[in-house]
Amino acid sequence: MRYLIVCCDGTWNSPEQDSVTNVRRLFNALDKTDPSKQLTYYITGVGTRGGVVSRLMAGGFGVGLGRGPGRSLAANVLEGYHWLITNYQPDDYIALFGFSRGAYTARSLAGLIAMCGLIRRGPDEQDTWCRIKRIYHRYQLGYQDQRGRDGQDGDQHWRDGLDFWFDPRNAKDLPVKFIGVWDTVGSLGIPDPWRWVAPGFSSRRYEFNDVRLNPYVSFAYQALAVDESRGTFSPTLWEEMSSPPDILQPQKVKQVWFPGSHLDVGGGHREIGLSDGALQWMIEQAEHDIKLAFHPSTTRQIHPDPHDLLHDDDRSALGWLNPVLEPAMEPFLSLRPRAIPLLDHRDAPTPPANLHHVHDSIYVHESAYQRQNPNDPPITSGPYRPTRTATVGHPQQAEVLAREPWNDTGIYLEPGDYTFEAEGEWLDMDIPSGPNGSTGLFDWREPVVAVERAWRSWGSLIGRCEMLYRRLSGDEQASFLGAPREPDLPWMSLVGYVANNAVTVNGKPNTGHQRINIGTGGTSVHQVRHGGYLYAFANDAWGFYGNNNGTVRLTVTRKEPTPPPVQP
Repeated sequence: MRYLIVCCDGTWNSPEQDSVTNVRRLFNALDKTDPSKQLTYYITGVGTRGGVVSRLMAGGFGVGLGRGPGRSLAANVLEGYHWLITNYQPDDYIALFGFSRGAYTARSLAGLIAMCGLIRRGPDEQDTWCRIKRIYHRYQLGYQDQRGRDGQDGDQHWRDGLDFWFDPRNAKDLPVKFIGVWDTVGSLGIPDPWRWVAPGFSSRRYEFNDVRLNPYVSFAYQALAVDESRGTFSPTLWEEMSSPPDILQPQKVKQVWFPGSHLDVGGGHREIGLSDGALQWMIEQAEHDIKLAFHPSTTRQIHPDPHDLLHDDDRSALGWLNPVLEPAMEPFLSLRPRAIPLLDHRDAPTPPANLHHVHDSIYVHESAYQRQNPNDPPITSGPYRPTRTATVGHPQQAEVLAREPWNDTGIYLEPGDYTFEAEGEWLDMDIPSGPNGSTGLFDWREPVVAVERAWRSWGSLIGRCEMLYRRLSGDEQASFLGAPREPDLPWMSLVGYVANNAVTVNGKPNTGHQRINIGTGGTSVHQVRHGGYLYAFANDAWGFYGNNNGTVRLTVTRKEPTPPPVQP
């Protein structure tokens, strides 16, 4: 018995980078001296092969020209599958690793094997690739589009002429035993910043049909980034399925939150203290569960540091152009805080344990609590995620800045009933308004007011078009340049969001945070359905927060639970 190990890198990631990702570092650390025990294969990230146009298409949209790794998402999945059927021998097991879009590749490769099996090669290379494309087409129909499933149309012709190493009709013999990924992102699969700019190239064509983990995968691990704020990089967590009766060993699944951005967890920055924590954890799981062999001298080079520099990935990518380009990129990035568990350093696990169990398969790594400890803050950033909870009789206050697209109040709201009150004044291009915002500008003879009035009229029209587009397309996250972020609310009104993924859109759960229309607040009671951190902002257009000034003070009060009615 041996392991076939496939390592799938992320977008534009390759070994030629100055700072490689955790996928490449794990691949480098694997012991390759005995191919009878483990055989390894590395797949470069999409957008790393071909000409300039091909790289941009693959990196931006996930599509590309030609065959081979790095040219498109589909090409990477097929490349991994081709390598597996070329090297597979009876009784082999498979371990898959990936980061970002490489995590999509790894998880899709596991899904392809589970649904369509592991076929044997054809008599020559051309016939082999024809067979691979044939079953991949079957996979796309049956898994991603919910068509062609056995039992629905009874189509079995896709199997004609194929021999299998693993036949999907014998599900319990699935050879994929281990999946380890860093930060699978995208609302249903991969990042999709172009979903409304270029719908024909939208990466929705690659979205997961569902995110359920196959129950016959013995071990599944995912490292998640607490501090990633790009809405198009929403994490894709596994949903576990109930275990079939023929499973002898319970499935082991852990999805663990680590401090840092997307690249701080998956690797790619020069400063690697944070990413080393997620890398070390993943290697420990692979060593313990399936006995993968790593070079001890290589793994000794891993030095986790929970206090190391925490990056803003977009700012790092834009460099010195960031102050100019970041506002223009905001409508496309759709900044959006993640729904993370409550972080309280008092919950830090007691050694030798290094994880705090939240619920189901969700955990928080000890490094998040170490960074949050108020007695040992990181010198690079100061206090990390100070947290308060609003309890009955103990209201919490926060200052909301007009120029911040997302104000992290640090207030965690447990499920329950709350009231929100706000007072103060802020400015938009010297135009004052309170937390209720403004629907009209009366002193239109003032030049600055006339300009702002014309701008808001145009922006409101764009906002109505945005709402229409959302209704027609079903894309509730669409954001049009120039429109207020909440087009159904007054300009510059105070808006709150509970980052809890509690909104259901078109029958799909966990696709949006819970909005709270605060304004000046008052006696209105808002029910928080699921716990989450509270964020607030002035309802302005993306990219135009730089001309705002002022703050308002927000007070959050938790109400006593209403007692159940007394039964007569």
